[in-house]
Amino acid sequence: MRNSNAIQFLPALTGIRALCVYLIFLKHFNPFESNTVAGGVTNQFFSFLSFFFVLSGFLIAYRYLSTGSLNRKTLTDYFVNRISRVFPILIILITVTFLLYYFIDGQSFQSIIKSYIYNITLLKGFSTTYYLTGIGPSWSMSVEELFYIIAPLVFFTVRSVKGLAAFVLLMYLIAVVLVLLFGNNSEGFFSNYHFTFSTTFFGRAFEFACGIYLAYVLHGRIHDKFLSKIHAPTIIGGLLIGLILFAQYQIANAHNIVNGLDTFPGLIVNNIALPIGILIFFYGLVYKESAIKKMLSTNVMVELGNSTYSFYLIHTSFVAGLIQKYISTNVMIVFICMVVFSFLFYKTVEQPLAKAIRDLRKK
Repeated sequence: MRNSNAIQFLPALTGIRALCVYLIFLKHFNPFESNTVAGGVTNQFFSFLSFFFVLSGFLIAYRYLSTGSLNRKTLTDYFVNRISRVFPILIILITVTFLLYYFIDGQSFQSIIKSYIYNITLLKGFSTTYYLTGIGPSWSMSVEELFYIIAPLVFFTVRSVKGLAAFVLLMYLIAVVLVLLFGNNSEGFFSNYHFTFSTTFFGRAFEFACGIYLAYVLHGRIHDKFLSKIHAPTIIGGLLIGLILFAQYQIANAHNIVNGLDTFPGLIVNNIALPIGILIFFYGLVYKESAIKKMLSTNVMVELGNSTYSFYLIHTSFVAGLIQKYISTNVMIVFICMVVFSFLFYKTVEQPLAKAIRDLRKK
């Protein structure tokens, strides 16, 4: 298995972020009738969030595997990079959101302060009561941030496929214990098994493990006996992903609900089967030339991919509401406005703030 530093900045792995976040946008602004196949399948596009979890596992493991040495300077640089990337605009957008709640919606200070604290600390991602408050999609940052915190320890202790499997099983066990300890509490923390396995890192660990597995293969830490035997992995992975989304649609139909993920069968399909398809697809993007790889590697897709964090946070926020109120309610126009706004926000706010924090660390 070759190990090339060139793949560290593989453009397609940035471009895929844009494609996935735009498909998640379609889920939230579904332009199709809900009783059609197109509308029903689009409702399952929430599952594209799994791409980001697998990708995070891969990129963090590939770029920061040296943090497994637990060296103080390396760890400090690692955490400064993570904090500068995530928290500045998250804090800004959450604060603006809650100020609007107070000054425009007229909500009392007492009614929003607890929710604001849970949002700003990302604790909301562990509570059924608060996880969709404020900027709804930011609950997934609780998943990401917990992974960032424990990743160096994982790199230090887990060095084999069996180790990765043990890590995932340990996270699942912790999920069960947390529900047993805190289930049905008044604040909604770890209130039930479905929520804990669908919305917290402990239930989504397998997705990150799939990404880590790919990084370990590229670094030579694990000898691959699976991915290298798959012919046309980009196509096979893509087909598997498509079949899984259709399966989610069928599960939703069978239970007469909108989201297949809201059931335990759908949860298993999403958290176990889908990451395997994504892993195969990513392997194809790394090692095989294809039309989809070329498309995702274009300068436009890479630039859009870099601004996906901003897009993800604002696409269901007050920004979307203002666009619908003052510009248009047409889904395509809303989408274009969101792409433009998020790109400008990335260039003028997100990127400069992250750079300023990293520069401060260097000084």
